[in-house]
Amino acid sequence: MLFALPFGLGWYTAGGAKTLAYDAVTNALMPLCVEAVLANPAAVAELKLKRLSDYDDVVRDHLKTIGTYKTDLTFWRACGKLLEGKVERTAA
Repeated sequence: MLFALPFGLGWYTAGGAKTLAYDAVTNALMPLCVEAVLANPAAVAELKLKRLSDYDDVVRDHLKTIGTYKTDLTFWRACGKLLEGKVERTAA
């Protein structure tokens, strides 16, 4: 069964609407992700030692969920990108 929902100027299928909703939730939770990781001393210590491209690994290890929202690879990468420049890195 195919149905469409009106969003903005166009129409979206149920799958397209689900993707838009997922993206909206992810974007809304990004500031909370950054705040939660930076509030964790163990995560900050790891960030100081990691390469910028590995920040998503730190997010994955220290932030499995935000409330009832289960995080995933896309979420970890986006949060890791936002963490760049927020922590003074230690030379390895």
